[in-house]
Amino acid sequence: MNILLILIGFCIPALILSWRLPEKLQFIPVVLVTIIFLFYKSPLSLLLLGLSCIINYHVLKYMPSVTAATLVVVLQMCFIFLFFKLDYAVCFNVSQSSILPLGLSYYSFRQIHYAIEAYKKQLPKHTFLDYVNYLFFLPTLLVGPINRFQTFIKDYNRRRWDNRLFSMGLERILYGLTKITFLGNYIITRKLNTFISSISDDYLWGSTYLKIVSFFANSYIQFSGYSDVAIGLSLLFGFKVMENFNYPFLATNIADFWKRWHISLSDWCKDYIFFPFLSITRNAKLSILISMITLGLWHEISIRYILWALLHALAINIWYKYENSFLQKKLDHIPLLKKGLGIFITIHFVMFSFVIVSENTLNESLEVFKTLLVLNI
Repeated sequence: MNILLILIGFCIPALILSWRLPEKLQFIPVVLVTIIFLFYKSPLSLLLLGLSCIINYHVLKYMPSVTAATLVVVLQMCFIFLFFKLDYAVCFNVSQSSILPLGLSYYSFRQIHYAIEAYKKQLPKHTFLDYVNYLFFLPTLLVGPINRFQTFIKDYNRRRWDNRLFSMGLERILYGLTKITFLGNYIITRKLNTFISSISDDYLWGSTYLKIVSFFANSYIQFSGYSDVAIGLSLLFGFKVMENFNYPFLATNIADFWKRWHISLSDWCKDYIFFPFLSITRNAKLSILISMITLGLWHEISIRYILWALLHALAINIWYKYENSFLQKKLDHIPLLKKGLGIFITIHFVMFSFVIVSENTLNESLEVFKTLLVLNI
């Protein structure tokens, strides 16, 4: 929460200057404030973002082979991403654990998106400064969404003061902060978790189930709240950034859930992992598997996130197999039951799958599953 408030504080002077200065100079304060913010919070991240921004743009612009240039950029960003996601401290015999540079997960995927779109010749005409503006846009730097370059440039070129957008932005920021502070921090973290802790050991199953519900609910509220603030700040600057969540707890199947949860990352994996691998392998099941593993490793490079990704890939493939089954067609005649049953099964599958990544170790996750299945008596 503190980092979010600091980010908002840095955005205020950039916002004022961006609307007060002449049109050609309006975005310079945004870039400068982003540089100052990163220098203050994460100098390493500023160095990585600055160098990769300069190198990648010029590689894609001046390297004779667009295919080779794209490979250079993609492999470079993958190497940087993996290097810092893994415990690089071990490689250099450093005692402390590695700290992921601020925003790396987002701006590395943005640059891969930019490189692939350049390869496909889908980028609009732009300058190096436009690319800098895109990567150094503070509202979405730390918490996403993973916005696309084409949409950013379109909004940048059409950017004009709009009272309605500014009002929507303020409302969205207030909405996000309320979700984070009141619903997430107070209602769930303080009140609900205190209630769960007070439950007697005689109600172990019930307290375990409530802990799982609490973790999922708080994850959604915190993450979507941060996205709300980022989207609201973007609106204040005159940019309509894509939504990142769309009521995922109302998803009627697991495929529908991934169209509603962390939408910018899901769409990124669909466009740059699923479809390319599908065109190469002609195997939808394998492409779903690779996409979900990528999505899992984006969060954390660990066995538990690989297992979590494998579980979701299996569930998605089972759903597509079941979608046209006899039972599904029978349920089409009872739409209310079909929808209710779908929501119930989907939300519980997602919540229970989160047990794999919410506990400190896989053994602890196994103990939770034993409790849920009443196997630890």
